[in-house]
Amino acid sequence: MIDIDRDTAFTQRMLDALSRRAKASLHNVANQNVPGFKRYEVRFEELLKKAAEKGEDESAVEPVVQRDESGPPGVNNVVLMEELAILGKTSLLHDVMTRRAGSYFATLNKAIVGR
Repeated sequence: MIDIDRDTAFTQRMLDALSRRAKASLHNVANQNVPGFKRYEVRFEELLKKAAEKGEDESAVEPVVQRDESGPPGVNNVVLMEELAILGKTSLLHDVMTRRAGSYFATLNKAIVGR
């Protein structure tokens, strides 16, 4: 049996993380030519995995936006092709999650309306 509240909460949290990731990646692309700019990254999946491995409540996991301080100080660490790959992956995952949510609500609508 599927826990509806937990499933929809996970879908919502995942969509939020994907939205933050897309915004961070777009911000990185916009600043790719700024000297000394350090890119932003969003961590969510690995935090979710760690919570599951420890047996903690996965619904409490929040996406974390952090600075990637790799590379020499004062040198921009944005790689355009990597950011575009992140945007492509994010777009695909967003599509999957919105279809998942849409399917759930379509089924719920059928149960209510009866068609």
